[in-house]
Amino acid sequence: MTTTDPTPADPSSADLASVDATDVEPTSEDQTPADPTPAEPSPADPTTADPTAVDPIPADPIPSEVIRAEVRGRRRLLTRLSLAIGVALIVLAPVLRFGVTPLLAQSPADPGGLGFDTHTSTGTVTAVVDLAKQEGSSLPIAVTRTVHTVGDPAATEAAAADGLNVAVADTTDRLVTADGRLLAELTYRLAPDRHSQALADCCDVEVGGVRPPMAGAGNPLRLPWFTPAQTYPYFDTTLLAVAPMEFLGREEVAGMSAMKFQQTTAPTAVGTVPVPGRLVGSEQPTVTLNRAHTVILTIWVDPTTGIVLRRAERTRDTLRGDDDRDVVTLLAMTLTSTPEQVAAMVDIARQEGRPVLWAHVFAPAISLGLGLLLLAVGAVAAFRSARVRRAEQDFPDQWANFDDLRGAFE
Repeated sequence: MTTTDPTPADPSSADLASVDATDVEPTSEDQTPADPTPAEPSPADPTTADPTAVDPIPADPIPSEVIRAEVRGRRRLLTRLSLAIGVALIVLAPVLRFGVTPLLAQSPADPGGLGFDTHTSTGTVTAVVDLAKQEGSSLPIAVTRTVHTVGDPAATEAAAADGLNVAVADTTDRLVTADGRLLAELTYRLAPDRHSQALADCCDVEVGGVRPPMAGAGNPLRLPWFTPAQTYPYFDTTLLAVAPMEFLGREEVAGMSAMKFQQTTAPTAVGTVPVPGRLVGSEQPTVTLNRAHTVILTIWVDPTTGIVLRRAERTRDTLRGDDDRDVVTLLAMTLTSTPEQVAAMVDIARQEGRPVLWAHVFAPAISLGLGLLLLAVGAVAAFRSARVRRAEQDFPDQWANFDDLRGAFE
């Protein structure tokens, strides 16, 4: 039997087979640069998904009917608020004008509280006779007239307890020359109503120690609030009676519109005076003559507060015989308010009148205007809402449900 020897194995192939593929270093041709772009994640495999994860539950959409109902509710609320506020503002306007204004339109209980205590006028005396010294002068003399008012709070409170709304005050009216000589002085006590300025017979009122009837007469120091454009019953403290003061029109005083009034009094007897006979050319030692007072008084008044802004006065006092002819001129003078006094009175009038004007004019006008505007807006909104509701009731098919429309497109 013939046997064949196997072919001996190639030792080089055996070495190659024994080499691990990981031990083979790649050549430069086999190396490729790494891709800098990060690889996109592969879609999640449903078989490898986390079994504990819970899918989000989509929120149920709000039905359109609910949305419309909420919108209608808000509109209805705004409409009612607009109507309610509008009506309230319209009602507030007359309350401010006729309710609040009278409470504010009151002169100070103490006339000196805002500086309304002194009124200074300057002028010239062209004739003056001193009966005591039996001498006189016809040379022009510079004079100053000061009307000083001081309130009496205790008397005012006592009057208020009796139901009187008055401001009791004492006034001193002095006429002094430039060199300090006192030519005339008069004191008086008045109790004018704080709104109408009508005088009252109370609280020991008097003029120069005399108590004349003055109830209902007009305050000579101040006119009524919201002064009417008509004749004013001015109480003359020299005549001790009412002297009608005629309304002449309107003029501007220191930048403020003012009402002009004028009192014109013909020679009026104000008493009798005993004088030496020789002073009037009589042989008798003493002669009694009538004293006559003539005045033209013009005042400019703030129409809101009634405060006298400016005064201009021409006065003539004479002695007359029984034949009503002037025998002796006791006093002849011309006076007018100083510019400083006018400016001060204008400032006081503006200070007192500003809140009253707001309550009487501006605030009611604004309240009425806003009230009518809100009422109109609310009425229009209510009318439109009513039309929408009527359309929904009459044509329900035309108001398709948004949910049905959305379902039709899904």
